[in-house]
Amino acid sequence: MTAGAPMADARAAFAAAYGLMPADLAAFDRYTTLLAEWQGRMNLVAASTLPEVWTRHFADSAQLVALAEADETTTWLDLGSGAGFPALVVARLAPGRVHLVEATAKKCAFLAVAAEALGVGGKVVIHNARIEDVPTLAADRVTARACAPLAKLFGWGERFAHGGRWLLPKGRTVEAEIEAARDAFTFDHELVASRTDPQARIVVAGNVRRRR
Repeated sequence: MTAGAPMADARAAFAAAYGLMPADLAAFDRYTTLLAEWQGRMNLVAASTLPEVWTRHFADSAQLVALAEADETTTWLDLGSGAGFPALVVARLAPGRVHLVEATAKKCAFLAVAAEALGVGGKVVIHNARIEDVPTLAADRVTARACAPLAKLFGWGERFAHGGRWLLPKGRTVEAEIEAARDAFTFDHELVASRTDPQARIVVAGNVRRRR
């Protein structure tokens, strides 16, 4: 992919916003190239978003890091990892170990290659499985992006996140999703404005429990 002026500007803005070092930018450049190459083999992201990868995918994922309050002991769990957003961006920019759950084997192959390109192969674990089939682990932070409605995410992830924090980017239907989730779960939450989409919000949730 050849970066035109808009992409170069977005790249620079991303670097400035998140204090990236040259090595970080080089890693994300490699990720950008891989996305374009593998997009021809499978549907990783909407093709129309590739020219906007720095904002639509990288920055949109990176904004979760500041909300996480993570350290080296933090265990992250990303549900439905797909092309690696937000999980691989988190793995590059945040401390802790990141577990990625993806049921499609071809996408897991991409995730493994992308993790190495980003220099995070040693701090990620890729689970090629349906979420329901992943052995229970203790997750301090749970993420998911463009994966499923809130109630379904809580249903999948509740057994992993006892006392953990959920960081879930959502679009304009977020209020309806919250109300629907309350039918089956109790939880605390706040809505944080997205830094990349004025119509989007990030659900920061905790104390998620299934109603008995």
